[in-house]
Amino acid sequence: MRSLALILLPLVLLCSCGQLAPVGAHEGMRAPGFKAPLVGGDSVSLGELEGKPVVLVFWASWCGPCRYEVPHVSALHRELGDTAHLLGVNAGEDAGTVQAAIQALGIDYPVVLDPSGSISRSYEATALPMFIVLGPEGRVRLRGNSLPERINSLVAGLRRAGP
Repeated sequence: MRSLALILLPLVLLCSCGQLAPVGAHEGMRAPGFKAPLVGGDSVSLGELEGKPVVLVFWASWCGPCRYEVPHVSALHRELGDTAHLLGVNAGEDAGTVQAAIQALGIDYPVVLDPSGSISRSYEATALPMFIVLGPEGRVRLRGNSLPERINSLVAGLRRAGP
C-alpha cells in the first residue's frame, strides 16, 4: 500500500503543477469573470475587455465615500479615454435606484448592474467603495477602498507592459 502511495503522489503533484493560477479577488490572481447588464441596456463581459487595463469601481448610492469619489472617478474615466476600461459596478441595488443615482451624481462612465450582489461577492467587495485594477491579461494588480493617488501612473505602466 505504501509503495502505491509513493507512485501516485508524484503523479498527482505532476498533474497539479500544470493547473492555471487560482481565480480570486486579490493581487496576482486571475480576476473572476462575469457577464452582466449595463445601465442603458447593453451588457459587458469581463473577458471582452482583456488586452487593456480595467478599473472596477464597486459602489452603492447610499455610500457616502462612494458619492464623494464620483467626480474623481469621472475625471479618471475621461483621462483614460480608450487606453483602458473603467466600469462602475453597483453593489446590490435595483436598476431604478441605480439610474436615479447616476443622474443625481452625474456619473458619466459605464455602470454594471449587480442587483444580486454576485459580482461584488466574487470580488470580496465587502467595504465600499472598492477599487480593483486589472492588468491587460486579467490579473488583479491592485485593490483598495479609495482611489489610488497614483492610479494614472499604474494604469500607464500596465498599458506599456501589455498582456
